[in-house]
Amino acid sequence: MSEQIEQALEIFRRFLKSKELKITRQREILLRRIFEWEVHFSAEDLEDRVKGDGISKATIYRTLQLLAECGLISEVALKDDRRMYEHTYGRDPHDHIVCVDCKKVFEFDGAAIARVEAEIAKRLGFAPMGHRLRIEANCEALRKTGKCERQEIRLG
Repeated sequence: MSEQIEQALEIFRRFLKSKELKITRQREILLRRIFEWEVHFSAEDLEDRVKGDGISKATIYRTLQLLAECGLISEVALKDDRRMYEHTYGRDPHDHIVCVDCKKVFEFDGAAIARVEAEIAKRLGFAPMGHRLRIEANCEALRKTGKCERQEIRLG
């Protein structure tokens, strides 16, 4: 994992340099904390995780935006305008189901979907550059029993 973090840091440094921005101690701490974490998280979750590190809320939000822009993390928008994040560098591509009831995010392998998208794009004369799929769903367990005990599902 530490090798992956160092590679991600190098990518982030090059990206920031191309934008004429600096890699600050706070940005480096944020990247490290994100890559040590194997869950979907909100900006507020990250803020809790770095309490005591002297990182402002504004720095957290700006850094999340920069990390997403350079492709190291991705954003999953929830129906209520909240945003969840995850690190994607070095991970297999996947898609998400977002439960609109219990607000949990579940991952699934989207390889079959990517193949269909590639075929459609080719048929229409395009070369796909990527895709993002989010399925919004209702929780059957919550509907049946009034509670959801499920934990977020994350691919290997």
